[in-house]
Amino acid sequence: MRRHDPEALHRFLWSNHLAYAATYEPKKKFEASSLNPTRQLLFRQIVDYYRSSGLNPQEQIRSVFEVGCSLGYLLRYLELYVLPAAAPLHGIDIDRYAVRTGMSYLQSVNSKVQLFDADVAKIGEATGNQQYDLVLSCGVLMYLNKKTAKATLQKMFALSRRLVGIICTAHQGDGGATLNSETRKSDGAYLHDMHSMIRESGHYIISSTFVDFAESGSSPSYVILAR
Repeated sequence: MRRHDPEALHRFLWSNHLAYAATYEPKKKFEASSLNPTRQLLFRQIVDYYRSSGLNPQEQIRSVFEVGCSLGYLLRYLELYVLPAAAPLHGIDIDRYAVRTGMSYLQSVNSKVQLFDADVAKIGEATGNQQYDLVLSCGVLMYLNKKTAKATLQKMFALSRRLVGIICTAHQGDGGATLNSETRKSDGAYLHDMHSMIRESGHYIISSTFVDFAESGSSPSYVILAR
């Protein structure tokens, strides 16, 4: 499956909470200190962008939607430390176990975050296709083939009033440049030319930051803001 249909493999693993999905548990993920450096960078850049646009993110950013939310720990972090006025904070994920486990924890701490068990093909349906000030996708598009990733991007932009934040995988070295979508041999993850995908979809990139392995502690990545 990894060689012939990597997307099908990733969908199977995530939807059954297997392999890398099994490492996502509340005890680790909801600790603020465990937030990946690329996510920290994305949130800082989001705050800086809003402020440069004359907005107070702590008061004027009122809604967030996340594609591939897992347990909802990033939404919870935003709720506590970055965008306290935001409500709703919605997320979808194909991993039903993670969604149910995450919701159990979030309800126990009286969080405003709401998670929905849904595939990326049904982005927005669970929430009535409402629009959000901020739409996020962190480390998710790497599990989707080029066609699905492009369709997902289009739906994300359609749901966004102001800003889309993306973290995607990149090549090691050469500044992370990816000239075309290809699969990583080690695990079948997709390396997409995300910059071209965004531009071809009729939107524009505000900023793009390459983060190497030494800084991210995981795969080399791009941290992108677009609208």
